[in-house]
Amino acid sequence: MSELNGLRVLIVEDEALIAMMAEDMIDSLGCTVAGLASTVGDAQTALVNVKFDVAVLDVNLNGTTSMGLATALKQRGTPFAFTTGYGANGIDAEHLDMPVLTKPYSIADLEAALITCAQKNQAAGVSSTTSITDSNRG
Repeated sequence: MSELNGLRVLIVEDEALIAMMAEDMIDSLGCTVAGLASTVGDAQTALVNVKFDVAVLDVNLNGTTSMGLATALKQRGTPFAFTTGYGANGIDAEHLDMPVLTKPYSIADLEAALITCAQKNQAAGVSSTTSITDSNRG
């Protein structure tokens, strides 16, 4: 779990109970909840204004897909995991390389997904102190 200590996580989830559960799990894993968004618009704002290392994206946000958010994250080199009640169904082929958590997911499932994301950051040479905002400066 040490590779997760201090990892900043953006949660994008439209169901309040699931978002609260995710926050508790992330805290328990030694990570920090950097932000919470429940709509695509809120998430787009967070992509610009919130410092985070990885994101956890609900695939369906009140009937709107989060695939555009996933594309934006991938373009910036920021790893993410999907959450969904439908497995990999509904996930664009270009994003099937990212972890998928099927709801309801366990803390062990979330931990494995976050470790995968943290390893993607390490492989890309990104430390847990780098954010999307920081990586866009140059």
